[in-house]
Amino acid sequence: MTPFTVRAAKAADEPAILAIAKDEMAAQAHLDPRFRPRADALGRYALYLRDRLREMDSTVFVAEEGDRIVGVAVGSIRVQDAFFEMRRFGYVSDLMVVPDARRKGVGRALWARVALWFRSVGVAVVRLHVAVRSPEARAFWKSVGAEDFLAEAWIDLPALEPWRDGTTGRSEDASGEADVVGGERLAGDADIL
Repeated sequence: MTPFTVRAAKAADEPAILAIAKDEMAAQAHLDPRFRPRADALGRYALYLRDRLREMDSTVFVAEEGDRIVGVAVGSIRVQDAFFEMRRFGYVSDLMVVPDARRKGVGRALWARVALWFRSVGVAVVRLHVAVRSPEARAFWKSVGAEDFLAEAWIDLPALEPWRDGTTGRSEDASGEADVVGGERLAGDADIL
């Protein structure tokens, strides 16, 4: 195995990181079609990456094998203004390793570097999302200490049933804003339609 190093990402790494992200998007869509990327997904990811590289409360690290980037990790500090004691936490949005560099310690090294960055800025808790249909990713995160915290669910809603007159039952007030769907008044928020 060629030795690899982990370093802070720089703007010049963008093409290599985007190539990894593109392949990962395709792999996730193959695992679960609900992850099918939009037509402009790569452009949006490029903007997202540039923001993470620029922001003080985010970090991006890459793993390099020779002069080839084989992995990337993205972390950010987030604040939860809710009712919970733990308000400030780290969030790992991405940890991606090219297939031929997996199971060689690259993911662990990226995670260790992101975790060290979080601790250095006073963050003691990290959260992340892991695709249920990705047993490899789930096993990796479990192996570094992640435990289940929340369960996110997905519900495909049925189409609105047409009324007898062929419409969907959506009514509009004088301003053109819908406030009734299927004969039921919405909970006081006509702006959501």
